[in-house]
Amino acid sequence: MLQFFNKKKAVEKIFNNTPIEDLLKEKYGVKGSIKVDEKDFSFHDARCFYDTWQELVVNKMYEFKSSSSKPYIIDCGANLGLSVYYFSKLYPNANIVAFEPEEAIYEVLQKNITSFGLKNVTAYKKAVWESETTLKFFTDKGMGGSVTNEFSKQQPTLIETLRLADFMNKKVDMLKMDIEGAEYTVLKSCEHLLKNVEHLFVEYHSFINKEQQLDDLLAMLKKAGFRYHLKESFSMKRPFMERNYACENMDMAINVFAYRD
Repeated sequence: MLQFFNKKKAVEKIFNNTPIEDLLKEKYGVKGSIKVDEKDFSFHDARCFYDTWQELVVNKMYEFKSSSSKPYIIDCGANLGLSVYYFSKLYPNANIVAFEPEEAIYEVLQKNITSFGLKNVTAYKKAVWESETTLKFFTDKGMGGSVTNEFSKQQPTLIETLRLADFMNKKVDMLKMDIEGAEYTVLKSCEHLLKNVEHLFVEYHSFINKEQQLDDLLAMLKKAGFRYHLKESFSMKRPFMERNYACENMDMAINVFAYRD
């Protein structure tokens, strides 16, 4: 699912009565929209939409039980908006705060929020970080962008950040974090507030030539009282023999589901 896209010019298509499964036949780089619940769901890349749809809507990867009918959900790395769509379907009265710093993808996110009338979603065109600042931002032009991982032959843009800790001073029913390598730094900055979080999803990313921090991240979650479950997102098939990386230099990505007994 983790890919590196180098598109010269995106093709745009409208898929009115097309089954979502047919998007798998498209090449990476096709943008457009497709009917979902009789509304137009826009995407910046058909294959990215398909992959995310399978994970979130078909396989229900983010499904959780809340004791509240109006859960508070923080979505870090909202991308094109399938996650906020799913959370809103799961809990129509939820209060959802979403962050997506990449301008082109943020525009798609906002278009989908408007199309589906998601008045319970507040979206920020900023990244979450340990402080309010401006950072260099690199993008794979598909599934995500990063402030910690640099792509070769790419001129970064500048993005603004917000402190995640400022949004965690009350009970958080779900904290979803897919921020391409910044997860440990951000979680460490609000470690003292993890006690407020009931469910946490984080995709941990490991990059070559950088210290691995999965053990530190899991220790942090354990200390905060979570029980965790790990699932592979990306890994090399023969790590002793091969060096096949995603997004140029990512050697592993692990989905971490943290919850309380």
